[in-house]
Amino acid sequence: MRQVIDDAIARARPTDGKVTLIGYSLGGQHVGRTLYAANPVLPGSAAVIAKVNRAVFASSIFGTPTEEVTPAAGFTSFPTNLNTRSDSDGAWAMAPDRDAACTGHVVPGSQNQMWTRLMEEDRLGSRWGGNDPDHPTGVLRSQTFSSYGWNATIAQQQTTPSLVIDGLDDRTPLATPADSRALYNSLGTANKVLVQVQCASHAMLWEGCSGPRCTPQSGTPYGGRPGRPWSGPHATAQAAVAEWIKKGTFNGAANGHFTVDESGVANPSP
Repeated sequence: MRQVIDDAIARARPTDGKVTLIGYSLGGQHVGRTLYAANPVLPGSAAVIAKVNRAVFASSIFGTPTEEVTPAAGFTSFPTNLNTRSDSDGAWAMAPDRDAACTGHVVPGSQNQMWTRLMEEDRLGSRWGGNDPDHPTGVLRSQTFSSYGWNATIAQQQTTPSLVIDGLDDRTPLATPADSRALYNSLGTANKVLVQVQCASHAMLWEGCSGPRCTPQSGTPYGGRPGRPWSGPHATAQAAVAEWIKKGTFNGAANGHFTVDESGVANPSP
C-alpha cells in the first residue's frame, strides 16, 4: 500500500497547499470520520476539513454501526488483534472460478514479501505462533480499535470530492463491490467517482496480470501505453490515485461510475 500510494503522490505533486486523505480498507473509516463535520470526538472539525481538498476510499469497509451512544451492556473488547500468515494471504482470496480466470493476479512472491515486511515491523510478534517454540510461524499484533460509524448517515454529510476504488472480486466482509457502490451512492458530495476493477481482490494494490488477457483486443489499459499489456490492478490504482490527487478526475471525468475490465481498459458503467 505505502509504495503504491507514495509513487502516486510523487507523480501528482499537489501544489495548492491542501492535502488528499487516502484510506485503504479499515483506514476508510478514519478518513470518513475525519471529514464528518458533526464528529463529536473531533473538536474544530471544520478547520480540519478545510485543509482537505480530496479523498480516496480504496477497498474501504462501509456500513458499520454508529457507537456514539454506549450500549447498555457496554462494549465487548479485547486488548490485541492477532493475525497470522493465512490472514495476510487471505487478502488475495477470490472465488475459485475467478482465481483461475484472473491469471497472474497473485504476483509470484508477493504474499511472502508482504508477510516478511510485516514481521520485520513486529519483531515480538514474529517470535510468536505455531507449535514449535524454536520455529515460530509469527503473528502480526495490532491494537484493538473501534470500527464505528462509517455508514450512510455519515457519508451523506460529506462534501469533500471523493474517489471510491475497489476490486470486483473483493470478498472481504463490509468491503465487497456492493459495499463500495453503497458508499459511492451515499456520499453527499457532487464530485465523486466510483472505479471498480475486474480481476482485483482486497489486495488490489499489489495485484498483477499475466497471459493473453492482459493485452486488450481494443483500447489501452487505463494509465498504460498503447500496444502494451496491462500490468494489473496495482497499476490502475496507482494511476487513478495520481490523477485524482492532481486533477480531481478519473480518466478525465469528475463524476461517474467506471468499470476496468480484465485487460485494464476503463469504460463508463450505467
